[in-house]
Amino acid sequence: MRHMFKPLWVPVLLLALIVLFVWKSDLATLAAGIALFMLGMYHLQDGFRAFTGGGLEHWLKRSTNRLWKSLTFGVISTALVQSSSLVTLLTIAFLSAGMISLLAGIGIVFGANLGTTTGAWLIALVGLKVDLSVAAMPLLVFGVLLGRRVESLWKGLGQLLLGVGLLFLGIDLMKAGFTGFEGLLRLEGLPESGWLGVLVYAFIGLMATVLMQSSHAALMLTLAALASGQLLYGDALAMAVGANLGTTVTAVIGAVGSNNAGRRLAAAHILFNLITAAVALAILPLLVRSVDWTADLLGIAADAYTLKLALFHTLFNVLGLAIMLPWVPLLVKYLMRWLPDLPAAGELVDESISLSEQPRMRAQFLNEGALLHADTALKVLDLEVRNLAALSRQVVAAAVYLPASGLQDISREGLHRLVLRKVPLEQREDAEALYERHIKGVYADIIDFCSRIDQSLRPEQQQALLDANAAARELIEAVKAANYLQRNLRRQIDSTQPAIHKAYDLLREQCGLAVLELARLLDMQGDREAQTVLFERYEDDEKLFAEHYQQAVQNHLRNRELDGWQATSLLNDLHAVLRIRRYLYRAHGVLAEKPLAPIEQTLGSPPERIEPSLTLP
Repeated sequence: MRHMFKPLWVPVLLLALIVLFVWKSDLATLAAGIALFMLGMYHLQDGFRAFTGGGLEHWLKRSTNRLWKSLTFGVISTALVQSSSLVTLLTIAFLSAGMISLLAGIGIVFGANLGTTTGAWLIALVGLKVDLSVAAMPLLVFGVLLGRRVESLWKGLGQLLLGVGLLFLGIDLMKAGFTGFEGLLRLEGLPESGWLGVLVYAFIGLMATVLMQSSHAALMLTLAALASGQLLYGDALAMAVGANLGTTVTAVIGAVGSNNAGRRLAAAHILFNLITAAVALAILPLLVRSVDWTADLLGIAADAYTLKLALFHTLFNVLGLAIMLPWVPLLVKYLMRWLPDLPAAGELVDESISLSEQPRMRAQFLNEGALLHADTALKVLDLEVRNLAALSRQVVAAAVYLPASGLQDISREGLHRLVLRKVPLEQREDAEALYERHIKGVYADIIDFCSRIDQSLRPEQQQALLDANAAARELIEAVKAANYLQRNLRRQIDSTQPAIHKAYDLLREQCGLAVLELARLLDMQGDREAQTVLFERYEDDEKLFAEHYQQAVQNHLRNRELDGWQATSLLNDLHAVLRIRRYLYRAHGVLAEKPLAPIEQTLGSPPERIEPSLTLP
């Protein structure tokens, strides 16, 4: 209990609210209306997530491949879920996961600002004139019933109905709450004229959005106060501008937990709202006259202030689009320069220095913003496992004293010549230290991220999560097997016995071939035939090598070039190489979306050491 109230302000705030609610019941009604309205938006958001997935990435790219398409997408999606904050956060998540381009993301968030005006129109036209509680009751009943279904489609529909019902009920309660505020809520007691009054009310709108984390809720509050006579028309206009500006806080929050791609979009969103709000406030008298003229043209009565507020909200957002859209290409250019992309998966910061001297590696693609949607979470998880695969290949290569980077650019013949060269002492890196420095931290971040992914996943999403976990674990096992191999390699690489030296060169070459072949998968994305050919050759080469190596060890043993102890040690190390190759094969098979047999079916259960039976002469 003490932990629950650790921040001192929490019990103080709760106590103050209880006193206020007892003293003025209408205040409790108003607060309940705001709470239900926000709860309705949360259920709408959950319903929206339930209806997206599977082909989301393809659908997004097809729907946002032009600026006008992304603008339309932003308007429609915000109109449907009635939350520009959710659309902005989701767009940041999509961009940070690489699902959309920066240009498309900018179009979506710009369109989302215009999409918020639909909520103002709905409330002004219907919400303040009709008893919405009558419509809310059946929606709540159907929403609860359907929301308890297991099927994602029905459950999502139930969440949508429940969300709309709570929105309607919240609006009705806010209307009822404001009717009893005669003499209590005197916003008009603040400065009424001049720029000071405008700035004060704009600040109130901004703070309302920040506190409720919803410009829709702040605008609903403004409309309800205006309709009940608690707020003057001019002051409501300033509050609407401030509410729009307050959504930048959402973008800042999304940017904190995102990567540079998401931060670029957050910066564009903030810039749009700042410029739009500044221009709207600067020319507020001109905008008011434009609203009056347009209202006359549309047949809106001069005293229909709620409709005129909705019209004002639309006009100044259209003004923002007119100002910003011509500058979008230049904005993209400077944002890309200001916040450059991170290095590619597994890419070394400086290839001129050894892997052990590189900065300590942590997850590059995982970010808090991606957890907002299951598809974005799984997308960045896939990118991070690919990053771990690239790092694991580098560590495996370094463990057998081969170059950590650029190995995929070497031919098989070039690799063979490289293996035959003597390895200088300064180029022999410690595999265990490399694991601690570059692998363990990334793997820990992956495990932590997986534990925080929403568990209400569809079967195919659950399978993707399990596959990513399995691939990451197998990469770790490959690095550990390389560490085991290096213990003997470190002692025997400089052996004066030709048979031992040659045997370890063959093992090193097989590890290098595994890294070389699997790294080339990066150039085969989407080419299923080429990937299949590569995997088949990989398996065939492995079988031939294992047979040849065991035969060579037996021949050396018969010829007394090795003793039994040395032969057993070499066969143990052969097993380690096979484990490295098979674990890398399994992990890369998952990344290539190629179904593979469990590793136990191909190699058997992996003991720590094997004691093979040899046919002695």
